[in-house]
This record gives sequence, C-alpha cells and structure tokens, in this order.
Amino acid sequence: TQKHRLGTMRVLDDGRVFRYCSITAATITAGALVSKATAGVAATVAAADAALNLAGRKEITLTLTNANAVNYFADGWIVLNTGTGIGEMYKIRGSSVTGVPATGRTTFYLYDALRTTHVTATTTALVYASPYANLLINPAVANEAATTQETAMGVTIMACGNTSAVSYLWIQSRGIASLVLDIDAAAGAEANEMAIVPGTTAGRGRVVEDTAYAGGVQIIGYTLQSADLTDASANLVKLLID
Repeated sequence: TQKHRLGTMRVLDDGRVFRYCSITAATITAGALVSKATAGVAATVAAADAALNLAGRKEITLTLTNANAVNYFADGWIVLNTGTGIGEMYKIRGSSVTGVPATGRTTFYLYDALRTTHVTATTTALVYASPYANLLINPAVANEAATTQETAMGVTIMACGNTSAVSYLWIQSRGIASLVLDIDAAAGAEANEMAIVPGTTAGRGRVVEDTAYAGGVQIIGYTLQSADLTDASANLVKLLID
C-alpha cells in the first residue's frame, strides 16, 4: 500500500538521502541500482480545452496520443514546451483516465494554479509520469546506451519485489551506501579509478577511471577506497544521484 507521495525525500543527520518510489520488478536484491526510462508524452490543446485551461485554475485538459489509466501521471510533471506559456512546469496531483472529458482528452489535477491561459494554435506540452514510479533494475546496458536512456534513480537498501503487485519502498540516492559493482581487471587499483557509472550487468554500478570519463554518462558516485576491488561484490560507496 502506498504511504507517501512518490519522490518524497527523507534526509538523515549523517547525510544519507532516501526517496520513496514504486518498483515493478518481481525480485530485487539489496544494493542494486534501479532506474527509470522517462519520456514526455506529447500533448496539444484542443479548441474546447482552451476555454477551460484558464490562468488561476488547478485543472488542465490536454489531448494525448496514448491511452492511460486513472492517476497514471500522479506526482509527475507537465512542461509547456512551445507557444503561450512556454517553459512553465506544473506538478500533477492526479489524472483522469483517457477520455475524460471526451475522447482523446485527459484531465490533469495540479498542485499549483495555471499561470497563463492556453492558446489552441500555439500551446503544446510534454506530460511526464513520476520519475519515481515503476522503477526497474538498471538494465544490462553499457553506459546508458542511446537506445534506452535510463536514468539511475537510487539504490535498494533491502531485498524487495512482488510477483503479483507493485512494491512501494525507500531507495537511497545520496550519501554512504552499499552497492554491488562491476569491476574490470585490476580496476580500482589506481587512485583515479573511483568514479561509478551505471554498470553493464543489471543492477550494478561500474567503476571507471576518472581520466577516461567521457561526457554524457551519468556519474552516480564514487568508491570510498582506491585499493583493488572485487567484481560482483557489494562495496561501500558515496552516492551522488541527488
């Protein structure tokens, strides 16, 4: 049962940071990296919606290209990406099933009021589900391949998962943590081999040489020792995801 809003943050006095999320995988061990492939759903403003999407209201109705269940976008975001209101961002409190108020249209309930009135001819949006909803074990993809674009969101702190339902839990996103690592031959033997990126084996981080780091790869933290490390074992790391 969900007990907090997805993405809720808790900070401990020792600097560790945790996020509340949902996970759809059947089983995940402790110390596993979990991620989310987030993509915005394109949305437009129908003529009928322009009369509803008025500044000051906490509801917005948009036409989407795909069908979604009720509250699929809860705790997600709407970004106005072109036209009137461009650059504005709104957090979603809840969303209707597709087809409310009419076919192809979806109503979104917002935490904050609209700041501008939308214009049919120009306003378009991208709608994002919560980046903390339905996380999966970070897949066996080397360095976030362009075909997937996963973003690491945190590390599990206990074994979890449910074969018949979504699991709700806290994951760690910053501070001292335990993470299972991929280690290349002799990796970690040099002082500059300490940076960690999403690994090539599902659920693991991968230690890389700092000087070999290429832009475009998500750095998720650093190891806390420069001595040689053991492949496929849990190690103490400093997470920097949040």
